[in-house]
Amino acid sequence: MLKSSMRGIITIITLLFLGSQLADAQNCGQFVGAISGKKLTYVNLDTKGNSLEKITYTATKKNATTVIVHADFVDKDGKPGPSGDTEMICDGDAIKVDMKSFVPASSMKQYNNMRITGDVKYMAYPLNLSVGQKLDDGSVTLDIGNGGQSMTAMQMDIINRMVEKEENVTTNAGTFDCYKITYDSTVKIKMMGIGIPLHIKVAEWFSPKMGRFVKSETYDKKSKLKGTMVLDAIN
Repeated sequence: MLKSSMRGIITIITLLFLGSQLADAQNCGQFVGAISGKKLTYVNLDTKGNSLEKITYTATKKNATTVIVHADFVDKDGKPGPSGDTEMICDGDAIKVDMKSFVPASSMKQYNNMRITGDVKYMAYPLNLSVGQKLDDGSVTLDIGNGGQSMTAMQMDIINRMVEKEENVTTNAGTFDCYKITYDSTVKIKMMGIGIPLHIKVAEWFSPKMGRFVKSETYDKKSKLKGTMVLDAIN
């Protein structure tokens, strides 16, 4: 009788585990399927609503849980800016985004022809977000060089990430169910060991279905709006 009961308990535990694994696989499959092959075009706007640049992210499936995202930048005059590849990974519990994709494009323009390297660090967005949830901080350091010689280093720290509320956001690309997430960011560019930090506050409207934000607002340390980035088209 005892052996029979133990076999029953083990069977239940096994089924629960397999069910959890299947749910994780389905969640990741839905995420990868939703963005793979898609081309997302964002516009960067100044405080008057004028377009400063366009950024196009092209997503390509790498495997069942990973998507490679290629970014192309074009300024308001049509001149191409920096481009590069990052990854988005689904581990069943969260979508993890390569932190290099958080570095403001405006900070990278002057390094367009230089080699940019750095350890891969990820920012996590839990699949089950909830209002009031505190999210993990993140930090990334990039080394910028030319001809094999290190020229400067850029460090970005993101802290105080908080899910503030659920909200629908409508852009030219459609209407999206989003979570508004706020955080503080510090970007420091060091040259010859000297760097002046830039402190900003960010509010982003994150779409779980898309695995990324559809709108982002940047504020200075006095909470004055400095710019907006909006998803403009999906192809």
